Amino acid sequence: MSSAELWSGGSYELVAARFADIHDTLVESLAPQVGERWLDVATGTGEVALRASRAGADVTGLDIAPRLLELARSASSDIEWVEGDAEALPFADGAFDVVSSSFGLIFAPDQDAVAGELARVCRGRLGLTVWRPNEGPHALVSAFAGDQPPGPSADDWGREERLRELLGDAFELELEERVWWLKGDSPADVWELMSNGAPPLKAFVDSLGDDRRAEFRDAMVEYWSQFETADGVREPRRYLLVHGRPR
Repeated sequence: MSSAELWSGGSYELVAARFADIHDTLVESLAPQVGERWLDVATGTGEVALRASRAGADVTGLDIAPRLLELARSASSDIEWVEGDAEALPFADGAFDVVSSSFGLIFAPDQDAVAGELARVCRGRLGLTVWRPNEGPHALVSAFAGDQPPGPSADDWGREERLRELLGDAFELELEERVWWLKGDSPADVWELMSNGAPPLKAFVDSLGDDRRAEFRDAMVEYWSQFETADGVREPRRYLLVHGRPR
């Protein structure tokens, strides 16, 4: 399955809506200025791009998934929405004053290519949110995946050593750890949200046979049950707010 097909599957907009506070923080921290050129990479449903545009920036939003871009286009005609790959950005060197990405470019397979493209097109400020390694559900996925060859993981961007390997030569970096809370009325409610709204998880679930899928669902629901409170499930997910300036 191609990345475009994967991210066009499911209903990512359900999860993206839960990141509103993170999107607000990312855009505010980058202090958008009227008229400056802003690129949001792996824009998804365009939430970061929309916020930057409302603040007066001249915004381009890029994503590999046609379905997500359709949703983004329906939200604004003031933004240039571009179908493209974070590993080969279709823009000139130094084209943007600001480059951002919120939990998006981390899923591209060729991490070094993505890092090189960020450095190439960014002439000003870089702002990212990247997940810290999550050993809970990811360990369950690995257990059910079986003997698959190791490869790059989105978690790599949340490991400080790897993040500095990728971006440290090109950018002066500032890192701040924060916490986002995955919430739901029950463990089963969280399962429905994530198995439908997180395309990589949905693709994995769809790849399992019926019996194995049921076993995996039960294991994930049991995992989320440990985060139940009187107000429902509240699972902390750590992430890094990353700022960079070209060296």
